[in-house]
Amino acid sequence: MEKNKSRIYNSTKNIAFGFGNQILITLLNFASRFIFIKILGEEYLGINGLFSNILTVLSLADLGIGNAITYSMYKPLAEGNKEKISALMNFYRKMYNIIAVAVTVIGLCMLPFLELLVNTEQPVPHLHIYFILFLADSVVSYLLANRSAILTADQKLYITKAYQLVFQILKSIFQIIVLLITHNFIFYLIVQVLSTFASNVCGAIITKKIYPFLNKKAELKKAELKKSEKKKIFGNIKSVFIYKISGVILNNTDNILISVIVGTVSVGYYSNYTMIVNAITTFTNIVFSAINSSVGNLNTEKNKEKQLKIFYVINMLCNWLFGFCTICLLVLVNDFITLMFGEKYVLDIFTTFIIGINFYMAGSLNPIWIYRDTTGLFKETKYVATITAILNIILSILLGNIWGIFGILVATAISRLLTNIWYEPHVLFKSFFKTSAKPYIKKQLKNVICLLTSYALISLIFSGLGNPTIISFVVKIFVSVVLSNLFYWLMNRKTEEYQYIKENVLLKYIQKIKRILHRA
Repeated sequence: MEKNKSRIYNSTKNIAFGFGNQILITLLNFASRFIFIKILGEEYLGINGLFSNILTVLSLADLGIGNAITYSMYKPLAEGNKEKISALMNFYRKMYNIIAVAVTVIGLCMLPFLELLVNTEQPVPHLHIYFILFLADSVVSYLLANRSAILTADQKLYITKAYQLVFQILKSIFQIIVLLITHNFIFYLIVQVLSTFASNVCGAIITKKIYPFLNKKAELKKAELKKSEKKKIFGNIKSVFIYKISGVILNNTDNILISVIVGTVSVGYYSNYTMIVNAITTFTNIVFSAINSSVGNLNTEKNKEKQLKIFYVINMLCNWLFGFCTICLLVLVNDFITLMFGEKYVLDIFTTFIIGINFYMAGSLNPIWIYRDTTGLFKETKYVATITAILNIILSILLGNIWGIFGILVATAISRLLTNIWYEPHVLFKSFFKTSAKPYIKKQLKNVICLLTSYALISLIFSGLGNPTIISFVVKIFVSVVLSNLFYWLMNRKTEEYQYIKENVLLKYIQKIKRILHRA
């Protein structure tokens, strides 16, 4: 019981802190984007979005090493095995140094081919310098980054978020100042590189203070994993790598394809939407990143019934959260773009709808991914992601040439629907829970019906409104938030999962607030 309380406490603490700092970061990002568009314009906005995606594909999301190492740390942290933790950290450091070198070499080899990817009416000056600075930002992100792995595995994600918040604030402020004073994209990118490096240095210093045994450099360098342990981790890394590279290709090639097929300026238009989607995803990921290590801790036990129960609780929370966010995104995003950046940056309603659907489809898989990462089911799902990525590229080229941006995004939705949306749940339930996935599929269909019905009704309410104003936008926010959550509450209020959250989280925090108010 004490362990359960500790998991809930750590998860809630991580979530609360994450939400607090992300609100500030999001506001600063929007302010920075607003000034960026006003000063540098749509062409540089497109280049910024394109190069960001190229480097994300190039870095391959750390090849899945982070996931594999974090998974390997759950047990030694629970046992207090400092020698094993030191060996894992040493191994992680070496792997990240290799990745930094590889990304640098591959990135420099891409320089002669940049003009093939950038599709603009006029040549863009200093294109190679921009790319080198993006590359530098990606490379320095690996330096000392291994230190944050132990904080994540030890349910102390809020510490990582704290120092990252400080540097994110400083970065946004300095980038805004640089744009206002110099109107120069190069200085804007230099600030970004320096911020990434400083954040990693700070994280390394903090980690050494929390885990003083990591300060002994001589002992740390000597700490080595056994060959059998390395072999096991490499097996996991190989499986995660295949999955990760496929996921990166699936999620980060849209901008590249849009640039080549439609035009780089269109990447700028679409990047405004991806910025909003990424901001929402970051908020939602706070919840699931916070509970990830708690689930990993739970899965060291052998109680399958309890593990399945917690899975369905997380799944209900996930579908409610992503359903609510998707409805608000679809109802509000075009009004927000109009008010923030101007009507010329608004995409058509069909493209907007498929952006929302892609967001929901990826988000609804979070519980599956959490259990996959914390149970080590990397091997069983590695090839389905590859099939999804290949399907996406083929369909994107075909449909993109017919329907432009809409076609490229529809291809992503179709690829997911045909593969990992049904296959990954099947693998988890069969291999880990040892039961059928049919109850899960039924719950997911029920959630999709609730999402589409809620969106249709809320859209009908606002169908007669004209051009957006600040007042109408505020009204839409209020109505969308209230009605969408009301629909999900009506659907879930009698479920076992809702009662669990009510008893273990909501009622306890309500009682705590009452005690604080009573003392005041």
